Order: sequence, then C-alpha cells, then structure tokens
Amino acid sequence: MIMKTFTKYDFYIQLLFLAAGVLAAVSEGILFFYFIVGIPQLISFIIRVFQKNKKTVGYIIYGIFIIPVWISLLMIFLFKHNHDVTDFFGSILMLSLFYSLIMAIIYVFHDSEYISF
Repeated sequence: MIMKTFTKYDFYIQLLFLAAGVLAAVSEGILFFYFIVGIPQLISFIIRVFQKNKKTVGYIIYGIFIIPVWISLLMIFLFKHNHDVTDFFGSILMLSLFYSLIMAIIYVFHDSEYISF
C-alpha cells in the first residue's frame, strides 16, 4: 500500500517538475530543463532503488543511461583541474544531451496507470 501511494504521488510530482522544466527551457534556456527535471528524478530513482518492489524494464534502462550522467557531473566537479579526467567525463555529458530529454519523459510516464482521460 505504501509503495502504491508513493508511486502515485511520485508520478504527479515528476509531472509537475516536467512541466516546470519545459517552461524554464522555453523562458530561460534548455539547460534549466536538465536540472529542474533531472534532480527530482534522481532522488525518485534512488528512493525506488531501495524499495523491494519489482523494477520495470523502463526503470532499469533509465538507470543504465542516466546514472553515468550524474557520476560524470560529480567527477568533473571533483577533478576540475585535471583536464584528462574532465575531458572524458565531459564527453559523456555531451552525449547525454541528446538522449536525456527522451529518458526524462519516459521516466515520468513509465507508470502510466495514473493517467486517466
């Protein structure tokens, strides 16, 4: 019951951040979208990792593609004076600019049972 409640609230919270991210991208620039949507999704992802429920294929794929992005940001921050390290992790970030928008939308809607028309 708790998991079902969390999943329902999480869906609506992620939908709210997705809308806020789109508005910020239109008014302030696309990079705002990545952080406004990405940080809450990372928190949600980490919470779900520790829950005992079965993980969906979409959830697993999201983790495989998105966790390296956050690790890359951390490595760039930690090794900002070592250009060999930052160049490598920077290239991962550049690649993620192409797929992370799609992954963010997939993450929000992979629990589509809460959408009612």
